[in-house]
Amino acid sequence: MPISKPHSTLGATNTSSCIDLAMYLEKENNELDKLLKKTKSIDEARQIENRKQFFFSHSKNNISTNEVISSIDKNIKKLGKKDAKYFAPTINFSQQELKHIIQSVTDKKEVENVWELNAREYELFNDKIKEYTKLIMNNYAKNFNREDKGLKSGNDLVYFAKIEHFRKFKGTDDEVKNGIYKAGELKPGVNSHVHLIVSRKDKTQRLKLTPTTKERSTTRTIGGNTYHVGFDRMKWINMNEKSFDDFFQYKRRQREMFINQYILKNGSPKEKETLLKRIETKEQTIENTINHAKNRTRNTSKGRSW
Repeated sequence: MPISKPHSTLGATNTSSCIDLAMYLEKENNELDKLLKKTKSIDEARQIENRKQFFFSHSKNNISTNEVISSIDKNIKKLGKKDAKYFAPTINFSQQELKHIIQSVTDKKEVENVWELNAREYELFNDKIKEYTKLIMNNYAKNFNREDKGLKSGNDLVYFAKIEHFRKFKGTDDEVKNGIYKAGELKPGVNSHVHLIVSRKDKTQRLKLTPTTKERSTTRTIGGNTYHVGFDRMKWINMNEKSFDDFFQYKRRQREMFINQYILKNGSPKEKETLLKRIETKEQTIENTINHAKNRTRNTSKGRSW
């Protein structure tokens, strides 16, 4: 399933400016700039330049890093010095999901990495991920249960997202420990994912939104005013999984479903055993149905007289 994590931050404090995070997310463009300096071909330089990714919001593309920093840092009305000013969710896809997205824009083309996509395919691939990111941020807004206060969709948030296509090995990775790769080397395959910077306050700067809270959904009344607090992270992931399957017309296998993976990881031995039996039964039923349809088609074809 798409793994959506509402991180507090990515290594920097989120109680002050987001400048460090925003500049950190320029790392892939900085790598491409290094390649540009080495090339002497105008065509190759153009191709490298077109590979760069810029920030986007719910309604705008190609947003500069300076605009991101300014927008997030100014959207802090009534937040204290030690209050969180922003959060840094990430969206990560499985290899099966990435393969499916690529196939949807390349007519089932097999690729080893995004460099194998031509300019048009690369653009379509990124556009699909951008549209899906907006669906996730609609779910993000809805999951705070504040529609009565005007928080209805991602358009009511102040957020910026950027797609990255590469990951590097770290010293803690098993592949590095076993000497297969060195720390800092690019991981093989398609590794596209999304980083977001989301303001703690909504666009009106009236609502405080905390996706890392331990409360899932609580109703409080203070001074005669009733309001909701909380954010159900598991519900958000389930919503995002459904949005992915609907948007990309993805037929998710039972073993890929978040709720099943959660039980297989955290459930009791009995729960795991029961679930595995149910999954095996459903998968066998699906396989039998597919095989029956194939045999029926084959037999019908043999009986035709042209």
